[in-house]
Amino acid sequence: MSSMMILVAAYGVCFGLMNEKLAFLNRVLYALPLFRREDGNFFRRMFRCSYCTGFHAGWMVWLLGVFPHYIISGLSVPEMVGDAVIAAFASSAFCYAADTIIQWFER
Repeated sequence: MSSMMILVAAYGVCFGLMNEKLAFLNRVLYALPLFRREDGNFFRRMFRCSYCTGFHAGWMVWLLGVFPHYIISGLSVPEMVGDAVIAAFASSAFCYAADTIIQWFER
């Protein structure tokens, strides 16, 4: 899977989580005790931040799209972890930039 495809897919997941478009996943997450607290909890605040949500969307997309190829090719664990972290940070920057640009056009 190409890097651009990973970034665009991560932005799609990020957008879906932030805007509650992934109803099945949001329902599961909001049922967890960490999400039910109404005192401004961490997770609800995270879904308002495209940089934060983009980070988690990045490693999730990497896990689903790239990890199976790493298992088949037999690469070492440090290489896999390093690539997952790089994908997560690249995704967070991309999601933040894309979200900021799109919000600017929406005005």
